[in-house]
Amino acid sequence: MAHAVKGAIAAQIRRLYQGGPRLFCTYSRGPHELSTKHLQNADVLLNNLKSAGTTRSVLEMVAQHNKIMNNKHVLQALRSLFILQKNGNSDLSTGELLGHRDFRKLCRQLRTRAGSIELNETIEALKVVSYVGVPADSTIFQVLLQLIRHNVNNLNLQQIMFLDFLLSQSKSSPLVDALKMALPLVFDIHLPIKMEYDNVALLSECLYFSSKHQLARESVERIVNALMANQEFDAKTAKSLVWSICAMEADEVFRPLMKKAIDSLVVHFDELTFTDVESTLTKLTHRYTKKSSYFYDETFYDSCANLVIDKDLGYKQSVYILRKYARVNYFHKFLLDYMSRKVYENPEVLANGDPSDIYSIAVAASLTDYRPTHWDTVRCLLANSENITRSEKKDIIWMKFAAALCVLDIFRLDVLTKCLDETFLHALFTNRKFMSDFENYVTIWQCIKFSKPEFNCLLSSRFDPEVLIKNFRQDLEFPLERALRKALGGDKYVKTELYSKMGVQIDHAVVFRKGGYPVAMNFSEDVEFVEDIEVPPDNQLVLILGLRHFNYTLNHRRLRYCVVHSIKMLEAKGYQVVPVCLEVWENLADFEKIPYLMQAIKERTNSDLNISEGVI
Repeated sequence: MAHAVKGAIAAQIRRLYQGGPRLFCTYSRGPHELSTKHLQNADVLLNNLKSAGTTRSVLEMVAQHNKIMNNKHVLQALRSLFILQKNGNSDLSTGELLGHRDFRKLCRQLRTRAGSIELNETIEALKVVSYVGVPADSTIFQVLLQLIRHNVNNLNLQQIMFLDFLLSQSKSSPLVDALKMALPLVFDIHLPIKMEYDNVALLSECLYFSSKHQLARESVERIVNALMANQEFDAKTAKSLVWSICAMEADEVFRPLMKKAIDSLVVHFDELTFTDVESTLTKLTHRYTKKSSYFYDETFYDSCANLVIDKDLGYKQSVYILRKYARVNYFHKFLLDYMSRKVYENPEVLANGDPSDIYSIAVAASLTDYRPTHWDTVRCLLANSENITRSEKKDIIWMKFAAALCVLDIFRLDVLTKCLDETFLHALFTNRKFMSDFENYVTIWQCIKFSKPEFNCLLSSRFDPEVLIKNFRQDLEFPLERALRKALGGDKYVKTELYSKMGVQIDHAVVFRKGGYPVAMNFSEDVEFVEDIEVPPDNQLVLILGLRHFNYTLNHRRLRYCVVHSIKMLEAKGYQVVPVCLEVWENLADFEKIPYLMQAIKERTNSDLNISEGVI
């Protein structure tokens, strides 16, 4: 952990101190050879501190010339110690350095001279003592912090951001905490005056700083607008911007900048490592929602898959990308085929594979009704791989896993037993109450009831969908209702918001008699399930499903297979089902909507409809 912190601090430091002295000559002259006269005339000590090759030689010079060292000598000694430690050239461990008496002498010199050094030198000194591990509650650390506190209004933006990083690595203390609170406020105040509008690297760091702190919205907008005014970003900047936006609260102000940053990433895609690509995709998929759609870019998503395929990165990398896609219901036929081919070439990768990989493949394959090449091989391995349920990995959502397997016609007793255990279900439906868990459970229940009746013993009547559904009602709008009532003759012809006892939500139910005439049913408000509607002989009950964005894949608008499966289950019970894509319907002109709806019903019921011509 200590090495990781040092590495992170060093990375920050390089940005502030680029171009600094890089002298690594071996220290060859003994301290006893340096006279006060030499120091005064040529400042040999300063040059030797710069060229010191070992930590011990720096400390020896401090010990020999402690009384004649000035500000420059003290700071150079610290700088040399830092460079040697950072580059791994120190002949002392961090603990040995901190405990060394001559290092303590140097710290006392720094403390004595702290009031006479420049602000940037104070920050550099704090950088060094932080890096080598001087405790935040030590006297020298606190003295440096006090100096910075008194000069906080003189800090530039880079210094504010760098100090914020240093303090984030420091142990909490009243002064550390006070400065951590003050720095974002000072940043807000100074931004309009000190921001460099054409410095893209600095602007990118400013946005990153914004992602870590609750800055004023005006500051965030100022940074975004300045970035938008610049030209295309390089790969490093574009990645930083995407990551920063992903770390911030969703806001439409970011939409154009996210688009520009992702476009730049795509242009420079070959400069990204696979880790960069996977990490960026992970962040984007975790933040995507229908309302925050700017986290989705189809070109970037496709580029991730194409990278794996074109460079033949292998099975593991394909699974990593498929796992991200599955999170947002993104379908990529060619990546599925690539993964399948890799499994076919080396079945061991799946037969004895990571349970998380098996989960990811099952979920990705069950997204639509498409089955990749070599599917028989993949399916067999999914069905027979061992030790899956022994996994304790938190990234496996067991109910989702079981539902995916069932949809793929794979009924694993070990997975089903785990998911259908009454204690497990009670905790799931009492504590979590996630709609997705209920939907996945309904899929499992339907598959067993209709395709695997020998597993009926695993289903508890306590958890029948019709019992659970009252706790999982979705608060949805029904945009088709008004058009249906207008077309069919009024309220008594249409029943809105019902459920099937199989757990499927039904938007509307209507009844037609022979000849395609709608029937006034005077539907009771107490009727909750379509199974309870009493349909007169020779009449036809039609169920209309308004399909929303989450019923489709994110790309291509393909129906998710769990939806297709539910429709098949309803049809197997004798109902006529009319699916209507609400996005398509809502984009129609008003005069087109009712004809479109009636045509959809006509095509699914194979009958002519007799409705008033005045409504069309």
